[in-house]
Parts: sequence; structure tokens; C-alpha cells
Amino acid sequence: MTRLDGSWIHAATILTLVVVCAGLYAWTVDFPMQFDDFMYMQNNPIFKDTSSFNYPIRFAEFTNLAAKMGGDPDLSTNFILRPVAYASLHLNYLLSGFDPRWFRVVNILIHCANALLIYSLLSLLLLRSPYRSALPSGSLIFIPVTAALLFVAHPLATESVTYIIQRFTSLSTLLYLLTLWFYFGSLNTASVRRLWVLRSSAVVVLVLGMLTKEDVFTAPMMAVLIDLLVNGTRLVLALKRSLPLLLCLPIIPALVIFTSMARHDGQFRFENALNIVNRIDDPVNHWHYIVTQITVVGSYLQHIFWPVGLNIDPEWPMYQSLLETPVILVLAALVTLITGVGWMWRHNRNDPRSCIAFVFTLWFFITVSISSGLVPLPDLMADHRTYLPSIGIFILVACLLDRLRNWTWQPTLIRKLVPTIAALCISALAWTTCVRNEVWRTHISLWEDSVAKSPGKYRAWSNLGGAYSYLGREEEAAKCFHKSIQIEPRFGFGSFNLSNSLLRLGRPQEALNAVTKMIDLNKDAGTQPDVVYTVGLSLVGLGRYDEALAIFKRIVEVMPDHVHAHRASAMVYRKTNNPQLALEHYRIIAKIQPPDENLLSEIRKTEAVLENPLNPVSSANFRLR
Repeated sequence: MTRLDGSWIHAATILTLVVVCAGLYAWTVDFPMQFDDFMYMQNNPIFKDTSSFNYPIRFAEFTNLAAKMGGDPDLSTNFILRPVAYASLHLNYLLSGFDPRWFRVVNILIHCANALLIYSLLSLLLLRSPYRSALPSGSLIFIPVTAALLFVAHPLATESVTYIIQRFTSLSTLLYLLTLWFYFGSLNTASVRRLWVLRSSAVVVLVLGMLTKEDVFTAPMMAVLIDLLVNGTRLVLALKRSLPLLLCLPIIPALVIFTSMARHDGQFRFENALNIVNRIDDPVNHWHYIVTQITVVGSYLQHIFWPVGLNIDPEWPMYQSLLETPVILVLAALVTLITGVGWMWRHNRNDPRSCIAFVFTLWFFITVSISSGLVPLPDLMADHRTYLPSIGIFILVACLLDRLRNWTWQPTLIRKLVPTIAALCISALAWTTCVRNEVWRTHISLWEDSVAKSPGKYRAWSNLGGAYSYLGREEEAAKCFHKSIQIEPRFGFGSFNLSNSLLRLGRPQEALNAVTKMIDLNKDAGTQPDVVYTVGLSLVGLGRYDEALAIFKRIVEVMPDHVHAHRASAMVYRKTNNPQLALEHYRIIAKIQPPDENLLSEIRKTEAVLENPLNPVSSANFRLR
């Protein structure tokens, strides 16, 4: 093959990957933000404040900032552990606000870059393998192209591309792959200057990756393993030249320890650090989590080979013992996979495909171990956690297909048949990705899909209710919120959301019952302004105006800028023929925020009543929020 031929093949491959990626995702750019996009970005004051990025100089204060603001303490922890990802998202916010288009454009570019890096890294490893001469003709192209296309087309990636906040996953994968690309590019260069530039770049990118998502912690270990098993390097030499990467390993543990200490008044306990993102109200038992993750990893593998049932909020049972039947069966399957690929490597060590297949099978298990065992996470499984690990399986499949492609039985037929089957599989995956992306088009379609697959997940029902409520479909919303409470009676937000839907439906007594139930379950809820405000609205609906006004007064004493409490007070005073006090509250609102036409209209009407009390203007309809 001439140099020109090779260049054309690389150019055609790059173009194909770019076109496939764009075709699968470009049409999704204007889909709305979803789920945690609101919690971690749009409704997160920490994210929107550029000064948050100076948290190292006020570390102890910052770790508890979210909790002090009435938010989930995980917001501060997440920000501390992933500042590079947040910086990337924050730059999008500064340039275009919360327009989802440009967030997704960046996500798509990252996904495309990851596919190109898989192709380039595999080509590099195969080309520089000491056993390259054992490779059949065409393997140098078939394996990298097949692996990259499987990755770019697979529907499991949708949650890391279409789901904006999961740039955590896609960006950390980009930096992971780039670290290895720089590192292995530095191993065979004759120029000392080029070596140091590439090796230094690998270290810088690795640090950035570790500050993007915790999965990148495994990159130095994978660099050593690949060097040992693929390049055939001696262990001492592999450790010596990867030392700059290995020295970065303490970064993530140190951040976790310091954050945990800051959240616990400077006290260090290993248990606190290990459970830094565990549920506070109902923490997951770590051993039960590890046992359950065996079955979860099996499900991830199943979804890689048969991507049916993908779900933004999957429902999964908790297992407690290694002796439970599902755990035994999955564990046996996982051991069989590792043993089989290991056997192939042991008996074909001079074949680069066997070496790469084995090391990237280990890649899958090593990279998935961070979320599936090392640290208990609140959600037992999530599709986006497969984004980085799945690369190992795609490379394994590409290597196995290439071995099949070069089978000596009916070689001509097999050489034509295997690429055709691979192309059909990639096409089927691409179609499934389009179908999966269509689910993300609206809030309702996403959560209807989720409750159909997870009918016992209270959070999915609550989010579907929120989607219905946003569109004014309050009857359907109330049914969803009621379902979420049936599944999990302790779910306070379900009762809170139900009460608001019932208020909009004109059922104040039921609304009061729902919000009172929430307060009974959690006494702290009775001190939260929004919850108390909902109690006040329910009392207004029941005509208990004095009690309602007393509640609104307490709210504005604590939060003078609570616009809704001022507006509700004004409306009650209008209803009780006290326009002077109503006008005072309207004018306070006008000082808090720029007055809109509705507010100006209410002010004019109220002033008209004061000027001519004998001809009062009929009171405005009481409008919730």
C-alpha cells in the first residue's frame, strides 16, 4: 500500500465517522433540556455564578454552600470533583445562556472526536505492535474502523450525547483517550523534544480528565496494562516510563478526602469519604451495592450486544448475597468471558489481535469498576456509565470479527460475508440510535418511555407528572404524582407537587391534605418557604384568608423578596376589599423585579378602586405562580 493510498483510507474513514455522527445527532440539537440539566445547571446558583470557580480559596465554606442555599449538598461536591466539566458547560452558558442547541453541538463534537480517537489509538497500537507482521492483510484498517463505527453508532451513547449534563461522561472519555494517545505516541518517537512534549501533554490532559469525572482515575493503570500486554514491554520499564501518569493517581482520592473532611467539620473518617455521594436519608449498604453491581454489569453487557430497554431512570432490584441465583448466573457469565478471552491471548500471544482483545476486555471491567463497586452511588445503574467501558467491548468485537474474517475455511466467502454482517449490525445500531433519540424529543415522551419500562420507580412517575403539569395537563399530572406517592409514601416532593396540581384544579382541601402529609413525614419541610406558601394557597382556596395572610407574612419576614408571597397577599387583600394593602404588596413586587404588563394592570386597577371606592373593579382571578 502506498503512502497516498493510506492517506486516502484515513481521510475516508474520518469523513465517514463525522458524517455518521452528524447524521445520528445533529437533528437533536434543539430538543429541550431534561432531568438533571435543570438541577445541575439551570436551577443551580453555584453553576451560574462564575465566582464559584474560585472555590479552592474558600474550600470549607464552599463544600456546604449548596446545603445552606436549601439545595442538595451533592451540588457542591459534584462541582468540586468535576470543575473542568463545569467550566466547559459554564462557557456554553456564558456564550448562549441556556439555549440547548450549543450545549448539544459541543456534545456531538466531543462524541465525534472520541470515535476518531478510538480509530487513531487502535491504528497506533496495531501499527507499532512488535508482532505487526503476524497481522493479515487489511486488519490494520478493519479493526480500528469497525470499533470506531460501533462506538459512534451505538444507542447506549445517546445518554452521553443528547443528555446535556452527561458531558461529564463524554468529555472525560475524550480526555482519557487523548491521554493514552499522547502517551503511546511518545513511546516510539526518535526526537527527545517530541517525546517530552507528548509525555507532558499526556500528564496535563490526564489531570484535566481527573477533574472532569472520576473514571479517568484508571487511565494510568490502563496505560501500563496496554504497554505490558500489547507492546510486550517488561513490567519494570512499563512502570518507569508511565511514572508521570502514575504520580497523578492521588489527585481524585485527595479531593474526595478533603471534600469529605470539609463536610464533616474537618474530621476524617474513611467511611465518610467512601460514601461521599451515597444517599443521606437512606444510604445504600456498600456490600449490597457491590453484589448488585455484578448483575448490573451483566445488564450493561447485554445492552451493548442487544440494546433493548434503554431507560433514563431504570429500575433494578437490590441483591444482598453472592449466593442469589441471578448473581451466580451473571458472575459465571462474566468469569467465562474473561477466561475465554484470556485463553485466546495465552495461546496466541504473537497475534496483536489476541493481545488487544484481552487488554480491552480488562478495560471494560476496570473502567466500569469505579461506578459499579468502588463507590456506592444513589442510582444502581445508568446507561451513561457504559460510555467509556463499552469501548473495550467494541474493540473486542472488532478483533473477533477480524479473526473470523481471516478464517481459512471458505476464505473468499468469509472475507466478503464478515464485513457485510458488520455493516448491517452498524446500520441496525444507527437506526436504533435514531429511535432512541426520538424519545428525548419532549419531556413527556422521555418520561412516558421511562414509566413504561420502570413502572415501580416513583421518581419516573413524579417527573412524568412534572412534564404534564408544565403543559397544563393537571389531571394527568395529579394521577402521576399520586402514583409516585403510592410507590414511595416518604417521597415528600411527590406530595408537594400533587398539592400544587390539585390547587390548579380547584381542589384546595385535597391540596391541603397532601402538603400536610408531606410536613407530617418531614418536620423540616414545614420550615421551607415554598412548602409553607403552598399551605397558604390551600387556605386561600378554602376561604381561610386570615390564616393564609399570617403564613404569607411569615414568609416575607424570612424572605423579603419572595415575589409569590407578596402577590398572593395582594390578591387576598383584593378579595377582602383592602385595596390599600394590596397596592403596597404590588409596589414591593415592582421594586423586586421589573414589572410586567400584568402587574402594571393590577396596580392600575387597584389605584382605580382607591380613587373611586363606590365603583370597585372586580377582583382579579387568583392565579397560581
